[in-house]
Amino acid sequence: MAAMSRDRSRHQILGFEPWDHGSHQAARRSWSRHGGCEWAWVTLPRGHWRWRMRLGAPALVSIAEQAGVFDRGCHWDAIFASSLCSLSDLISLMPASYAQIPRVLYMHENQAAYPASVGRADHRDHQLAITNLTSMLAADVVLWNSAWNRDSFASGIASLLAHDREGLGEDLIDRVLERSQIIWPPVEPTQATDQRVLHNAKKARQRGLKLVIWPHRWEHDKGPELLVELERQHGAGHQIGWVICGEQFERQPEAFAQLAQLAGDRVIHSGFAPRDAYETWLHACDWVVSTAHHEFFGMAVVEALQAGCLPWLPGRLSYPELTPPEWAGLTPMQPPADSDAVRAAIKLHLAPAVAREATCRLEAAIEAAIEGSI
Repeated sequence: MAAMSRDRSRHQILGFEPWDHGSHQAARRSWSRHGGCEWAWVTLPRGHWRWRMRLGAPALVSIAEQAGVFDRGCHWDAIFASSLCSLSDLISLMPASYAQIPRVLYMHENQAAYPASVGRADHRDHQLAITNLTSMLAADVVLWNSAWNRDSFASGIASLLAHDREGLGEDLIDRVLERSQIIWPPVEPTQATDQRVLHNAKKARQRGLKLVIWPHRWEHDKGPELLVELERQHGAGHQIGWVICGEQFERQPEAFAQLAQLAGDRVIHSGFAPRDAYETWLHACDWVVSTAHHEFFGMAVVEALQAGCLPWLPGRLSYPELTPPEWAGLTPMQPPADSDAVRAAIKLHLAPAVAREATCRLEAAIEAAIEGSI
């Protein structure tokens, strides 16, 4: 539970985050750091996300009760929750007076479009998508981190509701879309400070390599098998040096071993990198590549683009939103004539994702909900 101080000259936002890790945690911290509102957070650490959607709300309310959040009555201007929280459950479990406070839901992801785990397609829990839906209906404003996130949810939930023979959900999608806005999450600036990384990058360039960073979790949904295919097609012929970063797990897809065998010493780095080394790699590389099967925003890719990497990205998912249309489809095999002009155009395009600007946009949406409720 975040410490609470009271400054009634600023709007008071009570935030709930049931999965305080990764991009969820990074966004939460940036909103608090750069915000003009006063934020107080009730959080749960990283855990089993499915159970956080099912039981996170009562757990968060219990933490809030123990911290005395409700002791001083109803003095909050807005309630804010993330997409892994059942907002409808949350509101029903709080004191009755809290039902009158404006409610804002931020959708980092959605369960109507989230791919099933490998080998578990027949065990998909569709109730989690319904939980997303009822959370949105309980919110006054639904904020999405990308248009792809919003549109994929609308399409996925429409397919699910088509099984409803009674027509109970006939107008629900329209009601969600009416209260929806797109606001990119905040992405903090990065720095190049690790001298060892800079030295290794310089040596790789002296060998004539084009450095390409793959900045994803080492899991099947990030498409490492497509990375191996890119190496087979282009790696040796175009002198691509691979920088493979991201969070690793006990079980890893076989594709990473295959890449190491195929590319050999053109794999300049492979494995988790501490934050300072990771940020330095972002600045040291020439390109950022994604092979992901799903991506609702792409914070790691945006970090790389803001650091100066050129985009080697598929024309699907959220990626077309991250670059100006005229610079879609770039690859190391067909680089632009003026790379600096492309970098400048992308930096301008991504200005709404810069942490301070993104936070201003988020708080403007929250304040509009507050003013609309008065």
